[in-house]
Amino acid sequence: MDVAAQHGVEAKPGANDELDAILDRDPAGAYPRMDARSRQDYRACAEDWAARARRAPAQAAQAALELAIAASQRHGRDDRRAHVGYFLLDRGVGELAAALGAPLDARERIRLAPTPRKLALYYAAFFSVCLLYGLLSVRLFAFRLPPFGHALMVALAALYLCPILQSWINMAMPRVLRSRRLPRLDFAAGLPARAQTLVAVPCLLTSRESAHKLARALETLYLDNRDAGAGYALLSDFVDAPGEHAPGEDALLQEACMQISALNERYGGGFALLHRPRRWNPNEGVWMGWERKRGKIEELNAYLLGGPSPFRLEHGDLSKLTGTKYVFVLDEDNSDLTAGAVQQLAAVLEHPLQRPAFAADGITVEAGYVLVQPRATVVLSKDSRPSRLEILVQSMIQIETGKPHDDGLPPVDANLELFGQVPYVGKGFYDVAHFHRIMHGRVPENSTLNHDVLEGGTVRAAVVGDIVLRDTFTPSFYSAVNRIHRWMRGDWQLLPWLLPHVRNAAGERIVNALSPFARWQIFYNAVRMLFPSASLLCFALGWASSPTPGGWTLYLLAVAWVPALVELAPKLLRNLRASRLRATASGAWSWLCLRSASFLFGVDQAHNSLDAALRCSYRMLVSHRRMLEWTASSVVSARDPGLAQYLRMMWSSPAVAIAVTGVVAWVNPPALSSALPFATMWFFAPFIAWWWSQKPDRQVYPAIQSAPP
Repeated sequence: MDVAAQHGVEAKPGANDELDAILDRDPAGAYPRMDARSRQDYRACAEDWAARARRAPAQAAQAALELAIAASQRHGRDDRRAHVGYFLLDRGVGELAAALGAPLDARERIRLAPTPRKLALYYAAFFSVCLLYGLLSVRLFAFRLPPFGHALMVALAALYLCPILQSWINMAMPRVLRSRRLPRLDFAAGLPARAQTLVAVPCLLTSRESAHKLARALETLYLDNRDAGAGYALLSDFVDAPGEHAPGEDALLQEACMQISALNERYGGGFALLHRPRRWNPNEGVWMGWERKRGKIEELNAYLLGGPSPFRLEHGDLSKLTGTKYVFVLDEDNSDLTAGAVQQLAAVLEHPLQRPAFAADGITVEAGYVLVQPRATVVLSKDSRPSRLEILVQSMIQIETGKPHDDGLPPVDANLELFGQVPYVGKGFYDVAHFHRIMHGRVPENSTLNHDVLEGGTVRAAVVGDIVLRDTFTPSFYSAVNRIHRWMRGDWQLLPWLLPHVRNAAGERIVNALSPFARWQIFYNAVRMLFPSASLLCFALGWASSPTPGGWTLYLLAVAWVPALVELAPKLLRNLRASRLRATASGAWSWLCLRSASFLFGVDQAHNSLDAALRCSYRMLVSHRRMLEWTASSVVSARDPGLAQYLRMMWSSPAVAIAVTGVVAWVNPPALSSALPFATMWFFAPFIAWWWSQKPDRQVYPAIQSAPP
């Protein structure tokens, strides 16, 4: 929602000109160069402050201007505090409120509070509620357990509630917090020379088809941003191999070069291929691209800043690499972006309020951002027939959101509003010089698979909610499980980064520059790996020891389902009122299926999370090998395992179903009626996972694809 609409402010005729005349004198010189929407938001802020202080809007704008002038005299015009927006809507609002004698609202007080204090209060309250739930659970149900068993049930019930409570908070936050559009400059005419940008796509060359697909992705990105004047490059590697070279690779590289040459001929230049050689990695026991994607980014940054070329081959139009200030990193299947995204993201980072402000160490980013990223949404693939799993996910999104968010009205991001930054998800737009200076040499080799958390948590990342990246969901349960297992291993590897000091690439112990927000994220991601096992044990131990197993089961299900159903009901009614009966029924069924997935696949999730934690712990503490084990999503997604493969992969689910049924029948036979429905789901989970992963005929889902938003 824009600022004017939030505060119920309606501009009066002639008021805009008066406010513009004042704000145009911005000492930082940014206000006249901002886009129309950002200037409108500033004027709305001035009018809101005037209403609170019972003054004229011009007086509020003048007060902000005088504070900015004073700040520019103390700190210089390049300081973010020398910009009028710092006092209208950033951390200077407290000074403006004092100058005007206006009150701060609750949201502004929360935003001004120190982040470490907000994190401590937030998570203290969060885990306290979970602990109280655990204590209440043991109090309400007379489990036939010894004292240590009661303590275990408290812990299990608390862990069971954690992800559910987080989902409640995610549902509530949009009603509590205020949506903001990050202010930006006006780059509608194209990128100025000072904001030269390279759109870089790290990728693997695996086949002629992949080379063609990558070229089409670059072309799509160019066509959606043709006015930006940016450069476009593939950062390619070959897959891991037992030797430095493999048969047929030269022909594959030649094909990729031909595709880049064709693009340059078609559009007059701007496209390049930068291909890295393999290096021998003794820890992994293979020849591979150094440090995978993290290594690509680090080597590219050094190269753009004047370092020696790390590439085996540089082909195409290399002129666009010269003078690059920003790099926009996207995955190889991330070509579906809001049109003009390159210009808009550059305009955001060039704005004074987004420019990073560093602490005395020159590393810690205290305000502003080195990196911004678009908001990610999920859509059906355009290149292939979707699986049942993809259709379920898309249908659930449609029923939960009602309609896609308008790009001009970004949804609330709770992390950005509460803590001033967001987790980085690996697709971002960053300042090359700042990023390289902060991250170069900071991460040891062969230690980190999930580097996004470290990068975003060190350089400070934000999300630009009105710029949308439409991504496809994994096409099969098999590929989803493989991707999640890789993420969990990467999350577990980051536990040493919770310490005050860490080792850098040279082996030296240095001060950990990760933000408090990123450290909490690492901690929560690791604890989250315990949730599936805790949920499974919570049900099973309750069935085995509770005199009222039916009540215990309903008690656990009610916590998970009732708030979600309350949230879903008005959305279903809204869709029905819009005469979307078929789409509503499909969406409700999809919602039910996917909301049940945590119970249906709970055993497999517990198995995978424990396997990831134990496997990663052994590699970190004992073998120190295969820390970078990884298979590209494009390679995994291309595989189409049959039912036999799913049965081998998910053997633990039917095995646990049989074991739990036997134990419950032995120790507490009355609980069988509660346990059997879950055991039946677990037993058939491999069959359901395989079924969901199949691609049905197109005739079965036209309503989902063509349903109006």
